[in-house]
Amino acid sequence: MRRLLLVLGTVIIVLLPSACEQVFSTNIFAGLDRDPSRLTFEQQVNYARQAVKSGDRKKMARAYDALAKSLDDRSNTDPELNSLAATLALGASGLSALLSDFVKIANENNFGDDGALGAALNGKFGKVSYAYIAEAVRQIELTRDNGGTPSEQQYVFAAIGVIMRAGNDADGIQNVGNWSAEFGDLLTWFEDDYIDSDYLGQFQSL
Repeated sequence: MRRLLLVLGTVIIVLLPSACEQVFSTNIFAGLDRDPSRLTFEQQVNYARQAVKSGDRKKMARAYDALAKSLDDRSNTDPELNSLAATLALGASGLSALLSDFVKIANENNFGDDGALGAALNGKFGKVSYAYIAEAVRQIELTRDNGGTPSEQQYVFAAIGVIMRAGNDADGIQNVGNWSAEFGDLLTWFEDDYIDSDYLGQFQSL
């Protein structure tokens, strides 16, 4: 357990702040009050891009739901659109805001012992939408299937989301046993695309 917590602490506190800045921004765009399900496909794609830039979780959720349905209905083969959908799903999950809160808490507390770190993580599990984490993993896989390469940040966020879902299902990070096949697949893809990644090395050490 201690190894898991220390690795997560390293990834979240040291590596994630810059990744958060690269994946999400906080600019608010006009036009996001529309219902994306009523837009044309091209308008949905534009709405999705604006939703990502807004950093608004609810807007990203609406954008994802509309875009993902359209992509599935069209049997999409454009990996860039799957990558956009993956970023939307991660934003809609609420994970980025949760990790930002965790970094703030970490800066205000001493996490030298695994109990304090575990308690801080466990208190955050219920704030994440794990359905969107699963959708993010699905879109990452589709990105690769369609010949694209998911971003390193997408892999990092998705991996942390899968870990936190395991902790949520086990009623605490300290109770996690074996990792899911989904987590194993995610790390396999991550390794294929970013063999020298520092992020990857942290997750593989779990």
